Amino acid sequence: MTNGAPPNRQAVARLRRVIVTNAVERHLVESRTPPDDLLLEMEAHGARDGVPILPPESGAFLRTLVAATGARRVVEVGTAIGYSTLLIARALPNGGIVVSFEIDEERHQAARGYLERAGMTERTDLRLQDAGAGLAELEPGSVDLAFIDGLKGDYATHLELALKALRRGGTVVVDNTLLSGSVAEGRAIGHWTQESVDEMRRFNQRVLTDSGLDAALVPIGDGMLVAVTR
Repeated sequence: MTNGAPPNRQAVARLRRVIVTNAVERHLVESRTPPDDLLLEMEAHGARDGVPILPPESGAFLRTLVAATGARRVVEVGTAIGYSTLLIARALPNGGIVVSFEIDEERHQAARGYLERAGMTERTDLRLQDAGAGLAELEPGSVDLAFIDGLKGDYATHLELALKALRRGGTVVVDNTLLSGSVAEGRAIGHWTQESVDEMRRFNQRVLTDSGLDAALVPIGDGMLVAVTR
């Protein structure tokens, strides 16, 4: 959720609006694998500075998907401070790498520092570059898994570019596809505009009905869309 100005703290809090029951949300949070000190520091950094990062349950889901698919080459749109990048890198096998794009230099440098401290520099290729331009440079069929978490208005463009880079049977994961529940209700909630809601509904429908993809919309975190190329 980067490649743009960070929302204020109020907006970040609204992103955590429950899209499942309170009991389910509480159970997911309480059941998470205990985070290490570095992850806790990054979570505190995100909360303090209004940098949107994956909620823990979404992070666990993403990490598990990377491990389950056996992905060796991953591309990420939206590094932010490197929270999801670190989760991906830790799930990669030896020799695996995640290429991650970010246009905010301050966040890019923060991510680099965290990943160096985590001992993950050999598994990460952080690029201070527009994601659209970076994705277009990737060799077709060279990517096993793509994670899209940048500007919502660029999702459609980033998806098409990511699909070209994915190998057959590759996986694409897109975050924030329920927009605090507003997508399901079909109306603007919190800081999300009606235009954003309508656009995300069209985006989800495009992916879910694509004959070249097997896809599912998962109500975890702020909603994650997962698709596999046929």
